[in-house]
Amino acid sequence: MDIVYIKDLPKSFCINTFISNYIQNWNIDLEFVYISNFKNTKLLRDFVDSIFSLIWLPDDVIIKFILIVDELNNNAIEYWTEMWWNNKMRIKCNTSDIGIWINIEVEDTGKWKKHKSALEMETLRAHQLRLWYEKHKSIRGRGLFMIIVNTVDRLYFRDTKSWWLIVWIRKMVKV
Repeated sequence: MDIVYIKDLPKSFCINTFISNYIQNWNIDLEFVYISNFKNTKLLRDFVDSIFSLIWLPDDVIIKFILIVDELNNNAIEYWTEMWWNNKMRIKCNTSDIGIWINIEVEDTGKWKKHKSALEMETLRAHQLRLWYEKHKSIRGRGLFMIIVNTVDRLYFRDTKSWWLIVWIRKMVKV
């Protein structure tokens, strides 16, 4: 896995040229390390757009992944990480006979006074989906679960050894 430190990137660069260096045969395994600040979310969306455009995914699929990544990173920044700590986003794409497996992980520091463990997140997901998401009609207040559960094949949570939380999604895109 290659690692890109967002803070070390030049002020001006061609994102498609930069990303194309990491793609081989429509596969990529890349980690982005970024400071927990909303200013970084635009660049992360741009990276996702570039990656999925360069591996020739349809525009409607790219838009869904941009939404997913935005939700994952915004949640990590807003709820789980103190300002100026590093978060990580990993994107892995592997081709197969039927399509492309896409895995995206966002790892936060858990350095927030109300951070949740993987078990607490699973419990919260089950509770919210069971109680009210089925009838929820507003476009606001949908949260992590409704946006992501309805879009991916799998969503899971994992604690790291250092008490950080990893939110991970997996999706098969048939091409």
